[in-house]
Amino acid sequence: MVLGRGKREVKLNKGLVEKLEKRAKDKGFKSVDSYIEEILKKALKSFEKSEGKDEYSDDDEKKVKERLRALGYL
Repeated sequence: MVLGRGKREVKLNKGLVEKLEKRAKDKGFKSVDSYIEEILKKALKSFEKSEGKDEYSDDDEKKVKERLRALGYL
């Protein structure tokens, strides 16, 4: 179901929502929705950051090989 202003409804398990409501209150969030949104933003940022770390450029590989060669490993 699509809600107004770019919002979308997401269905979650009742037990999970109860835990999130408690944590949102303990953390000082005004609503569980804003707490969940903050968690998802941080998770996405973390995923995007870690995905970028797994990729090395040809230049990065060349530098590593040069260092290993200088140390006598290659």
